[in-house]
Amino acid sequence: MIMTNEQLVAAHKANVETLFGLTSKAFENIQKLTELNLNASREALQQSAEHTQALLSAKDAQELLALQARLFQPLAEKTVAFSRQLIDIAATRDFSEALETKNALLDAIAAFASIQKALKQAADLQATDWAAGP
Repeated sequence: MIMTNEQLVAAHKANVETLFGLTSKAFENIQKLTELNLNASREALQQSAEHTQALLSAKDAQELLALQARLFQPLAEKTVAFSRQLIDIAATRDFSEALETKNALLDAIAAFASIQKALKQAADLQATDWAAGP
């Protein structure tokens, strides 16, 4: 199948638009991951300060152990919530589709490059035949 110049331009335009869409989606996911990490770090720092103050105010070993036990449960729950959010960001349908589309785009670009090379060779051959004359 030989593509016209208009078809090639349209295909390249579509590929560029897809590439920009993928890039935009990638930046959106990077932003989400950054916000998730910053929020988790900020919260961990705040809770660490509160935890340290509570431990320092403990009057005896029994109170210290009770404080420690109460603090482990929320930490485990927050770790699970963080993991879920991380998985949600990484496993979104859009993100997965973006990766699949990127691979398809790279395949299409390689195919178009091959087509362009074949067209150039055909044009060069035709020019050579034309120059040689009948």
